[in-house]
Amino acid sequence: MSDFLPHPFWNFSLEIYGSEGVAEACLDLQERRGCDVNILLFCCWLGASGRPTLTADRLRAILKVSNAWQAEVVRPLRDVRQRLRDQPWPEALPETLDAVRRRVADAELAAEHAEQTKLARLHAPQADRDRPVEKRLRAAIGNLGVYAVCLGVVPDAKDRAAVVTMMAAAFPDLARSEIERAVGV
Repeated sequence: MSDFLPHPFWNFSLEIYGSEGVAEACLDLQERRGCDVNILLFCCWLGASGRPTLTADRLRAILKVSNAWQAEVVRPLRDVRQRLRDQPWPEALPETLDAVRRRVADAELAAEHAEQTKLARLHAPQADRDRPVEKRLRAAIGNLGVYAVCLGVVPDAKDRAAVVTMMAAAFPDLARSEIERAVGV
């Protein structure tokens, strides 16, 4: 990861994605709801950094760009990586397959990084870290709500629990009960 250009969104994503339960929550939303994990993290980052809530029109424009990148680059790499993991080629040496899988995983991670830097260039109004934390929390939750609308998803209890997990990582200084109340759990 050292060859990636540093970026506040990327650093934020690495930090919260590595927090307890966040990867599982994001991947669950990806599998069940068709969410793009980078968009989930982007929605959180925008709010956590004090940026205003996205409008549905603005997010739809952003999704056109990210959906194309996901479809043409990220998902094909993910499919290859998963195929190498789940359906190994019997004639190949295991260590050779492991090396190929690692390289594909590295390419997938690089594609995710490229998507994130593009997202930040597409929409990153001025951050306001002095904005009260409760307003930043509401903005992050609001962004995820706008994303749900764009996907045509009506959030259920499992979705809200995933959002609580992400918000707890993004806002570690807030009590979980405050986050749950803001999410509506």
